[in-house]
Amino acid sequence: MAQGTVQDDGLPGFSGMKTKEELGILVLDGSGSMGEVGLSGQSKGLEVQTAVRELVCRIQAGRKKNQIELAIVSFCNLVNKDRLPPTPVLNCDPTGNYNPLDGHGGATAIGDALATAHQVAEAYLAQQNQYPRSVVIVLMTDGQQCHGSDPRQVAQQIKANNRIKIATCAFGKDADDSLMKELATSLDLYLHAYNVEQLRNFFIASLSKVDTKAPTAASV
Repeated sequence: MAQGTVQDDGLPGFSGMKTKEELGILVLDGSGSMGEVGLSGQSKGLEVQTAVRELVCRIQAGRKKNQIELAIVSFCNLVNKDRLPPTPVLNCDPTGNYNPLDGHGGATAIGDALATAHQVAEAYLAQQNQYPRSVVIVLMTDGQQCHGSDPRQVAQQIKANNRIKIATCAFGKDADDSLMKELATSLDLYLHAYNVEQLRNFFIASLSKVDTKAPTAASV
């Protein structure tokens, strides 16, 4: 999909005036294997960057653009929670540097990355004012957990808050399907993707399924 030609296609969840606020946290694997060549002929890190740029373009052209914020947590054995702090999608750069390899390249600490995303999510929810808030954490990895916290335990803690969903994407042939399925809130929030188009579409679909049952400001 060419940048700058995206049109609002009325996907479910992309509708109407602002009635709530939603945060999508992209948790992007920047381990060394993301430097390997993907199906496009580019590194998998650059493929992820393309998918994120197209996601930004898509939402900015849609009817939900005024209620979505994006954040990015990138990780290897080190986690960067400030790669993109929660930012209104209209302020996100559709040509920005979203290559998760930048500043990374080490081992794969999925649990630590999820724990960091959980902190970002809870801080966002705690700042709710006029509009109800909800969060979806979108985890993408091309490998297997080999460092840090147990991601299954972290995911259980996250799932205790029904205002936060976890979507997971195993990217490429070496990703851990079994683990990604376990971490997702439900199987409709899981995908094994092999190319940029599948990855981009999964990002979009995941953000269209943010929990709509967030409490109102008066109830928190």
